[in-house]
Amino acid sequence: MRTATLSPSTRPISAEIAIPGSKSYTNRALLLAAQAQGTSTLLAASKSADSEALVLALRKLGVIITESSGPMGVCFAVEGSGGAFGPIRAEIDVGPAGTTMRFLTALCAGIPGSDITLRGSERMHQRPIRELVEALQRVGAEIEYLGTPGCPPLRIRPTRKLRGGQIEMDGSVSSQFVSALLLTAPLHEHPLCISIAGEQISKSYIDMTLQSAGDFGLAVDNERYARYSVCGPARLVARTYEVEGDASGASYLWGLAAISGGTVTVHNANPSSAQGDIRFPELLERMGCSVTRRARSITVCGAPRLRGIDVDMSNMPDTAQSLAVIAAIAEGPTRITGLSTLRVKETDRIAALHNELAKVGISSEPGPDCITIRGGSPHAAQIATYEDHRMAMSFAMLGARVPGLVIEEPEVVEKSFPEFWQVLSSAGIAVACPE
Repeated sequence: MRTATLSPSTRPISAEIAIPGSKSYTNRALLLAAQAQGTSTLLAASKSADSEALVLALRKLGVIITESSGPMGVCFAVEGSGGAFGPIRAEIDVGPAGTTMRFLTALCAGIPGSDITLRGSERMHQRPIRELVEALQRVGAEIEYLGTPGCPPLRIRPTRKLRGGQIEMDGSVSSQFVSALLLTAPLHEHPLCISIAGEQISKSYIDMTLQSAGDFGLAVDNERYARYSVCGPARLVARTYEVEGDASGASYLWGLAAISGGTVTVHNANPSSAQGDIRFPELLERMGCSVTRRARSITVCGAPRLRGIDVDMSNMPDTAQSLAVIAAIAEGPTRITGLSTLRVKETDRIAALHNELAKVGISSEPGPDCITIRGGSPHAAQIATYEDHRMAMSFAMLGARVPGLVIEEPEVVEKSFPEFWQVLSSAGIAVACPE
């Protein structure tokens, strides 16, 4: 097993870092560009393994995608199909890429005459997809489970175009199900209208979907996250699209400032972004840090002491692990709620946080959709990452304060932030990764 051993900077951290493109925006743009009429150019796109998985899958579906290097990341030229895919026979393995699995399920269901099998990692075959599958089946999709009912792998054999029209689905399991349907609305015969039963979870990711769809010419009316209606014929237009910086990845860099008491400026961060995670610095302000926002950057300055807070992170669940690790050094308890989706991510993230915080001497109390962390003085330990990129990056922040911290399987960061260890080194944290 590979490991990375971390040592704090020998001087106060003062860093300026340009964050790479958001994988969430990149994957939405790739899916939309693949259906558009004409060639789209995606600038400053994510180099993450998740985005690469989607690129490889789209190529198997016949989409021509050319990749080149740009100053801020990867550039993709995507020759859109105009919605005219297939028919295709293919077997596609998405690995651990959850967004890719959900998006492809909706896309492949809309390609008549095809026979497509979607597989993934062992963990992917445990993650829920029933609500999306059943919603697609109600508008004419032919999908069968090849393993555990309600989970991938899936065999998709559509014989006709999806009908569209009215769909009702549960919004409390994953926002990706709604996003998958909206992003592939052009493949439906009639305009799509989705009614949400229960509470729509992760609304910020729905906002990102609606913004991305609008950027490619697909207008969707959002009625307070209870009903989404595609307005008129769903036709997508190719365009040049610049991908925003990844606010989820930026949370680890702002966390370095909070934990070390230093200063970190993240460039390519849009303070008015639809990304829910762009509000993460607000939580650090509540803990005692100071924050400066400019047009394209956000700076966090740490404080001598941090204080625990009580926060609902249902609109920024991907940064919950970041906050939990920062809370390990805060005075008093930090209670994080709104975390129901963390139980079904790359790992059970609530259980994983509880286990690894205990290793560094920090007590926590997990609940079904929450966790309370009691701050203290963490010490070095070997941290398991559970094949979860966010476990690796969140606990790596402690390397700014705790000498000798060891992170197992450091390569898992490639899923969303391949440059993470180089960026951490540039901020002054010594990273030893023996081959």
